[in-house]
Amino acid sequence: MSMPIYNIADDIDLTPAMPAEGRDGGSWRRSIWQDTVENGTIVAVWKAEPGIYNYPGRDLEETFVVVEGEAVYSQADSAPVKIGPGSIVSIARGVPSRLEILSPFRKLATVIPKP
Repeated sequence: MSMPIYNIADDIDLTPAMPAEGRDGGSWRRSIWQDTVENGTIVAVWKAEPGIYNYPGRDLEETFVVVEGEAVYSQADSAPVKIGPGSIVSIARGVPSRLEILSPFRKLATVIPKP
């Protein structure tokens, strides 16, 4: 049996993801693992160039760890907070959020899409 080992800094198997505000692109995603039996939980790496990424309230929960770069993050009506390597962010189901990426950014996210 082979044991999968991933390096979060590897730019392999990236697929286009959400574009930055006012652009056609700006971010990429690499799926690491997906549960196809229970609730569809996804573990993925997200890489982004500087720009603004607005997320409407989504029907999922997400927790991510910043591993590279800095951003200003806000949820719903809360005050913006600067985040960087080591920051852990949790986004509840239905809560809109905004990331203003200040420098090349990378996070490791766990997304739970089903209740």
